[in-house]
Amino acid sequence: MHAANLGILLKKSLYILFIPFICLGSWLRAQQVPAYSPQADSAQHALPDSLAGDSIVQIDPKQALIDSLKAQSDLKSLVTYSASDSIIFDMDSNMLYLYGNVSIQYETTSLQAARVRIDWENETMYATGVEDEQGNLVGTPVFTEKEQTYQARELTYNFRTQKGLVKGARMNEQDGFILAEVAKRLPDGTFNAKGGRFTTCDLEDPHFYIQSKKIKVLPNDQIISGPLSMVIADFPLPIIIPFGFIPKMEQDKRRSGIVFPQYGDSPERGFFLRNLGFYTPIGENFDLLIDGDIYTRGGWRIGARSSYRKRYKYNGSFSLEYGFRKFGEKTDPDASRTTSWRVGWNHSHPIDPQTRFSASVNISSSNTIRELSFNQNDFYTNNVSSSISLQKTFANSPFSLNMTISHRQDMNKSTMNMDLPTLNLSMRRLTPFQHVSNKKSMEWLTRMGVTYNMQGAQRLQTIPDSLFIPILFRTRDSVDLYLTDTTFNRRSVSSFYDIGLRHNASASTSIKLLKYINISPSFTYAGYNYFESEKKTFNPQTNQIETRVVPGFSFLHQFSTSVSANTNFYGIYQFLGKRQFAIRQRISPSISYNLKPDFSDPKWGYYDEVQKDSLGNTLLYNRYQTGIYGSPSRGESQSIGFSLTNVFEMKYRKKESFDPDFDPKEDKFVRGRLLDNLSMSTSYNFAADSFRLAPFRFSARTQLLNNKINLNAGASMDPYSVVFDGEGGARRIDKLALARDGKLGRLTNAQVSISTSFRSEQIRSKKKSEEFDENEFQRIQNSLENYVDFDIPWSFSFSYNFSYSKFSPASDANITQTLRFNGDFNFTPKWKIAFTSGYDFRRKDISQTNVSIFRDLHCWQMSFSWVPFGQLRSYVLTISVKSPTLRDLRLNKRDQWQDRRLF
Repeated sequence: MHAANLGILLKKSLYILFIPFICLGSWLRAQQVPAYSPQADSAQHALPDSLAGDSIVQIDPKQALIDSLKAQSDLKSLVTYSASDSIIFDMDSNMLYLYGNVSIQYETTSLQAARVRIDWENETMYATGVEDEQGNLVGTPVFTEKEQTYQARELTYNFRTQKGLVKGARMNEQDGFILAEVAKRLPDGTFNAKGGRFTTCDLEDPHFYIQSKKIKVLPNDQIISGPLSMVIADFPLPIIIPFGFIPKMEQDKRRSGIVFPQYGDSPERGFFLRNLGFYTPIGENFDLLIDGDIYTRGGWRIGARSSYRKRYKYNGSFSLEYGFRKFGEKTDPDASRTTSWRVGWNHSHPIDPQTRFSASVNISSSNTIRELSFNQNDFYTNNVSSSISLQKTFANSPFSLNMTISHRQDMNKSTMNMDLPTLNLSMRRLTPFQHVSNKKSMEWLTRMGVTYNMQGAQRLQTIPDSLFIPILFRTRDSVDLYLTDTTFNRRSVSSFYDIGLRHNASASTSIKLLKYINISPSFTYAGYNYFESEKKTFNPQTNQIETRVVPGFSFLHQFSTSVSANTNFYGIYQFLGKRQFAIRQRISPSISYNLKPDFSDPKWGYYDEVQKDSLGNTLLYNRYQTGIYGSPSRGESQSIGFSLTNVFEMKYRKKESFDPDFDPKEDKFVRGRLLDNLSMSTSYNFAADSFRLAPFRFSARTQLLNNKINLNAGASMDPYSVVFDGEGGARRIDKLALARDGKLGRLTNAQVSISTSFRSEQIRSKKKSEEFDENEFQRIQNSLENYVDFDIPWSFSFSYNFSYSKFSPASDANITQTLRFNGDFNFTPKWKIAFTSGYDFRRKDISQTNVSIFRDLHCWQMSFSWVPFGQLRSYVLTISVKSPTLRDLRLNKRDQWQDRRLF
């Protein structure tokens, strides 16, 4: 309704009515809903339930709209408000009353409540809730300022001064809540709370809280309080902290601070503090964490970790650790002192669409993983590796370049191998003759493809950990390799370095013969470049062979050619019956012919002979056997290879497909595989002087019970006979076992593996995308190691592995059998048990076993991890708050394997 019409209705009250509208310069909006009957409010500032007199005007919410009113006002912006029941103006007192689902918006501030009263004279607002039929207070005020939300029992707010008084306040701060009897809001957004409590429990009556008589919440800064005490289950703990503060962890904003340590005691290392450190951001893209451990009986660790990220440019992390372990006193016979170190670096940097630099570095002393890590899986790690690479693809070119520095470390032997660097130039498969001819007879030429790859490296081989630095940086001319505690061999540093190049090229094509047979001829070439070779001579005085290195550039060649043919046959086995059960077998035979010269022939110059004893017997040796890429192989090959692969599939008609109401568009049959693979292969070498037939190799793979069980099997058989002598020895003879003994051959090795995994359905269905809780997801990501999924009642998986080998007829068979299983189950909705264990049938011993118990305590959580036996026997009991804000509020009781001597 326009302002002029509204003035006629109000007669002489026109001027009084316009004052609040002009002061507000506002819009009045409302939505018509079923009538709302407000009950009497017993709050201190009571709102009238019924108003009478010609100083009172009740506006129909549908008509409470003023289009354009411009006047001077002390308020900076428009106030927009609405109510579902009624809006009443008291012009004598200049009051505005709103009833039912009230919503008010002023600049970045909004309010929702059941009842609101606005005093235009003093520019104040009062809001409260109402009691429902059960006497519960509903519709309590919810006050939102920017992104901050506050709940209250009663709320008073001044639009002009932006001050407020809140009773029964509940404020969301980070992932927690501040509860206060009375809170005052200041114009800068600061809240001063009296009788305050901080908790991360979302219940009205929280399980725990930290209480203080005075709490100050600073905007975009931190929470400061007076003396603090902890209350759990309404029981105050006899611990008082004189003051406290909680920094506000805003998104994308990092803060410096102390990292609180874990504390405890170890029988052999004394009392300790672990992971005590300091964290600080360095600029916008970097941060740094320095932490360490200290033990009262000696021993310490110090580490530094830094992560960095620049959006759309690069990201990575760097870590460095050094530690000292001490057990016993120096005078003790079993005293030990060890030091360990570790360097880690991860980096990813896409320089441009064709160039990428990346690094994954993990270099350490051999004892580091077992002495510095608390991860049980690291204890069984035998090898670690690193790489730093630069990858480059050339636009409009088939070539790509990869330069890599790599490292491989054997923890058991305490040795390293490094490539400094490796250069790899690759050419993708090209078909240079694809446009030569369109004739059918020339298809083999148009399909011909060629590939090329060149690889070069400088390699450091078998470096002892203790000599890594002097050999890598060449700080010495020679080093001493200790063979025992008192004997050593002096070796020049340059002798650890080997350099080589390898070239690989191939050409292949395919031909279709008689429509169903695929013919694939191919040619492969390998070239090797080395800068030194070996020369062996016989020393008659010592009766031993001596080796010396001969410098000089060499180019070695190796090549071979092959042709293969394969096709498919199909057989269908139809069974009688109503369900139309059928099995289809696909048979894929393949035959190939391979030709390779004997590169040990003297004409190639790659092999040489040396006298090996005083009787004049000679030994054929490879002059390039220490080359980093190998060398041309010995022995001629003219072999035919055979392989036969079978796949069995089945189908049968669904039982429900016989129903008259069955949808004809739906498939009537169930299809599946009985055997994914059943194959056999062997080869026959015509150029060999004996044992021309290669061992038979068999393999099978299938899935059972609707793909729940995976089954894999394999075996090898030696087709030649064996003869035994009278002293228990045995040897192979060049006679087929089938002809001599009536058997296919002798089983030399076999493997069988079975694995399966089962899990129940989730207790509750997944949330819809619009119900996704971003805050909950972020909390899980911030403490992923503490997350336990109680929605899956149970899960179980196991694997069984059997291995048999007997390569020498006279030796005993080597049989290994292992069983591994793991699972978890909820024995109540809030209790979960997880377990991992196994059994070694050969050793007749239980393998590494872990048992974990989890208890969901709503806003707390309990976990108990136990390794009951073995070298790594230990336990850790943790009771902690779920919230990342109070992650240091925890109780730990532990006995860990790192605090004991394991060897």
